[in-house]
Amino acid sequence: MPVIIIGGGPAGAATALQLLRQGYECIILEASAAPIRKPGETIPPQAYSLFKKSGLETLLQHPAHLTCHGNRFVWGSQTPTDKSFFANTVAQGWHLSREIFETQLANHVIQCGGQYLHGCSMTTIKYMNDNWSVSYADAQKEIQTITASFIVDATGRKSRVARQMGIQRKVMDKLAGVTACVTLPQHIQQFTYLEAVADGWWYAAPLSAQQLVLSFMTDTDLIPEQLRSAKALLDAATTTTLIASVIHDSTPTTTNVTVASAATGYLSQRTGQQWLAVGDAAFSYDPISSYGITSALDGGYYAGHAIAEYLKGDADALTAYDWAISTAFSTYMKMLIGQYNLEKRWSNSPFWSRRN
Repeated sequence: MPVIIIGGGPAGAATALQLLRQGYECIILEASAAPIRKPGETIPPQAYSLFKKSGLETLLQHPAHLTCHGNRFVWGSQTPTDKSFFANTVAQGWHLSREIFETQLANHVIQCGGQYLHGCSMTTIKYMNDNWSVSYADAQKEIQTITASFIVDATGRKSRVARQMGIQRKVMDKLAGVTACVTLPQHIQQFTYLEAVADGWWYAAPLSAQQLVLSFMTDTDLIPEQLRSAKALLDAATTTTLIASVIHDSTPTTTNVTVASAATGYLSQRTGQQWLAVGDAAFSYDPISSYGITSALDGGYYAGHAIAEYLKGDADALTAYDWAISTAFSTYMKMLIGQYNLEKRWSNSPFWSRRN
């Protein structure tokens, strides 16, 4: 009887890969018909060891994943500062193309013998006779049912599986990102660019030689009403110092912006009878940490091993998994508080006072 994973992003794929390597049948249900283009994500050098132990290091060789030389930021003072990756054991990071990366992961799952069902959306789940019955609408909108020995919630911040069980999700802030892609007239240095401002912070990173993802991060109730188009976002960015120099003479690639939650949050319960949550479904991270993809892959690695041990009869395997991801989240929270406390220039503004 298979393990069924709801959600085919990095966390779900990483969980499946570990289970497949240990001989377990896996089925991934992914609601999207095909990988959706998403803003890229910067992978720091220290994440390379995680890719290697997961057997995924060759994926980083794809030309769509650009080298990242470090972070360039204005944070805590008006002076731009560089944090280069050259001194690390692995002397570079990566600007991931999310669409390519998630396609690579899906193909890897299929090559390892897993089933990856695109365009399939879970409708109901039921625990009965010591197994899970999962109903879903397939790509033709017909209802199908699978019986599984274990179910994994890899549905991201929506935590759709856990919420069907009545488990609450705790949200610790209101952070959201207003994002657009812009086209540059010239090549820029391949850094991640960050700049704190009175009402939040800006993020910019290359997507290709002359394309950039641009995001303004602030709380949902602080998003300016006029910030509803890519041109408005670009215009707002010209009032900055560092980011303005990066986007000089650029044009919007698309008309619209996307607004998405980036709040830190967690499920009040992450494991239970023959189920667990992984990735953002369990714990979601502020993007300032650059820990999103890393957390998804790391969590998936340990989730796959924990499920395998649990199915072999180790009743404590899920408790150990939950302890590991909870400890990682506690460490992250200390780092997050420290990062925001570095910025004192606007201590009375709503955004910064909520964090300091």
